[in-house]
Amino acid sequence: RHVHDGISNLDGMGDSKEHSHVPYVVILLQALEKWRGTVSAPFHPDPKLRPRYPETFAEKEEYRKVVRSMAINLNNEVNFEEALQNAHLVWADGRLGEETKVVLDRVREEEFWTDAIKSEMEEDENDGGSNSSSNNSSGVVPVHVLQFQLMVLALKRFLKENDEYPPLEGTIPDMTADTKTFVALQEAYQQQAEMDRAKFDALVSTLLEECHQKANGCDVRVTKPTDDEIVTFCKNTRYIRILETRPLYAEYKEQDPSSPIISTLAKSNIFTSPSNPNFDEIQSYGRDDLNASTMDPYVDDPIQTPMLWWIALRACDAFYDRHEHYPGKHDQTLALEADATEVYKLMVEVVGNLGLKECDFIKVYLLDEAKGKNLAREVVRYDEAEIHSIAAILGGVASQEAVKLITGQYVPFDDTYVYNGIASTAGVYRF
Repeated sequence: RHVHDGISNLDGMGDSKEHSHVPYVVILLQALEKWRGTVSAPFHPDPKLRPRYPETFAEKEEYRKVVRSMAINLNNEVNFEEALQNAHLVWADGRLGEETKVVLDRVREEEFWTDAIKSEMEEDENDGGSNSSSNNSSGVVPVHVLQFQLMVLALKRFLKENDEYPPLEGTIPDMTADTKTFVALQEAYQQQAEMDRAKFDALVSTLLEECHQKANGCDVRVTKPTDDEIVTFCKNTRYIRILETRPLYAEYKEQDPSSPIISTLAKSNIFTSPSNPNFDEIQSYGRDDLNASTMDPYVDDPIQTPMLWWIALRACDAFYDRHEHYPGKHDQTLALEADATEVYKLMVEVVGNLGLKECDFIKVYLLDEAKGKNLAREVVRYDEAEIHSIAAILGGVASQEAVKLITGQYVPFDDTYVYNGIASTAGVYRF
């Protein structure tokens, strides 16, 4: 806002060079003020004094028109092109997304105190010379996990005090602007980010003090995270995720419950083991994501959407379970067509087990027998072939995921990556 106030109103700016070097952030703010004066229903502040932003499609289009009208020559002013490209930031909700809120809901203060404070029994064992290195095997939460939970609890308190907005990241993207204004804008974001970080750091210290008070003289397992860890956490609060994938046998049970393999596994009580997470709950989240994925097909040729080919390949696995060989083993025309017919039948069963039968996209491109049968014929025709170029691509993707897990950086795929070499497109789905 300070940088914004230091720049003249664009309507009164005569210098075209100066006009074309106003940062798009300032353009969007000035356009928002103008738009507020044009809306039919005047803004009426609520108790929290929140400003009004474009909400409906019509209002958003009207706002973009205001941005365009402020340009002297839209074709020659890159900063206005950037403003139009980033107009969605004006009405985007800066609060945390639902995936991050799931993490916050999982961490509760009372459970944290219990895990972080050593019990009197443990104190006595330690005094008696018990080997504390066995703590990990006795269900004790590791220190690094407790530190993460500590920062999550601090974030929850930070959000309550800041109208649910997380700490500012403090970085801005490259944009068309003169050097002086860009540096001033960068410094403004960095200063606010530092203020947020200091406030967050104080909340972490407060929680640690509360932990020591509740310990009543007992030792605590958690220590304060380093400054670098706190900075990293504040910069990445929007990207905190819980990744819960299921083992392949649990996925199989859902997608092909009549498979002979399932009956064999059931005898080992593997599905009812108390150590297993709630796979049904994970699957319910996965179904919501799958249904959402059908709304985003491959644009150039929807039949090449990776999900459709994955369903066909899963049907080939089901075929193998029943016949102990993959479809397409016999290359006679009648045998290939018979295999394709059975594979298509299994594809329909997989779709039903995934809860996708009512999806319009699936109805058109897979449940339509002519189109679905063509998919089945293609996977039968390939006869379990493995092409070296496709294997190389998947090997590269797998190595990138391994690096993510080893370094603890970036978000790994959740949960199944499907690559379609025909159209050179890929998708990630939660099956």
